[in-house]
Amino acid sequence: MELDELKLAWQTLDRRLEQQTALNLQLLTETRIDKVRSRLRPLWFGQVIQLIVGVLLTVTFANFWIANAGSPALLASGLLMHAWSVALIISAVMELLLITRIDYAGPVLTIQKSLAQLRLWRTRVSPWLGLPFWLLWMPLMAIAFKQLFGAQMHASVYYIGIPIGIVGMLATVWFHFWAHRPERRHIGEAIDAGSAGRSVTRAQQYLDEIAQFGKE
Repeated sequence: MELDELKLAWQTLDRRLEQQTALNLQLLTETRIDKVRSRLRPLWFGQVIQLIVGVLLTVTFANFWIANAGSPALLASGLLMHAWSVALIISAVMELLLITRIDYAGPVLTIQKSLAQLRLWRTRVSPWLGLPFWLLWMPLMAIAFKQLFGAQMHASVYYIGIPIGIVGMLATVWFHFWAHRPERRHIGEAIDAGSAGRSVTRAQQYLDEIAQFGKE
């Protein structure tokens, strides 16, 4: 075989290899993107349920504090739970927006950025929604007492519950920042993984597989 013919054969082989690699990358991308979409679907439905629950609670607590406007304790309890219900709605709407705006037809890097924003929201913002319940369990119990027994909860519950709740909130905040210090990164990452949820974590892993294949 002449040298020119050998070069031409190598060039043809290289082109076929590149085409095969591109085809494999495309197939891998399509299958992994489908899995990403599938992984995030339960999360989307979960947030829809949270939104519906939030709306129902908002209406319920609004009716309660309007009906008990003459009692300062019950009025405050209703307003506090009303405010928390609105926060529940806002959190669900924000998360739905972050999920919905993911462009699965776009570049992998763009999808990775969208997922990173979703993860950031779920690990840095959403968890704080539960923090107020160190104190909110008292107004919630006051509302339950009123609705179930037609009576107000004894004031001693607040005397005991408020100091414990404040200490609990401060301890939770302290632990959060303690766990996220650089020297305890493994603890912070474990907490974040739990907050992000398996759906988001697995979806990110699928995208990482595509990016890794593209580099090889």
